[in-house]
Amino acid sequence: ISVADQGRMAAVFAPLDEIERIVSAVDGYVVIANINSDKQAVIGGATKPVEAAIEAFVNAGYNVVPLSVSHAFHTSIVAPASGPLREMLSRVHLQAPCVPVVANVDGEFYPTGSSAGRQMVDILARQVASPVQFVKGLHTLYENGARVFI
Repeated sequence: ISVADQGRMAAVFAPLDEIERIVSAVDGYVVIANINSDKQAVIGGATKPVEAAIEAFVNAGYNVVPLSVSHAFHTSIVAPASGPLREMLSRVHLQAPCVPVVANVDGEFYPTGSSAGRQMVDILARQVASPVQFVKGLHTLYENGARVFI
């Protein structure tokens, strides 16, 4: 996709509530794009607000690692890619998974049943611009009996 500001991303090593607090205090578009643990997340958004957030995290004493990415993925910056992705996926024959698979977009299992393919197209198209719910996915797996995570 071609956008005026492709945005930035950075990994932040801080408690999730602190990441939420600092991100919400920054002027401009910056969001939590990946919730990877209770103490680490990735932020993304417009270039200048992400840079301001990075500075705020460093000033608060947290470790921040800027990520070398072409776009701020899992943010609204890449939302224009959802349409073409949805179109391409609608031409592919998707069916319910044979084993339970957790979707990053909501941390829940992909659907099953006869309408699973249509629902999966929607989930995958939204995933491009939606935050990765990795922690919620782990909780979903644990609540459903998974005990070994690699």
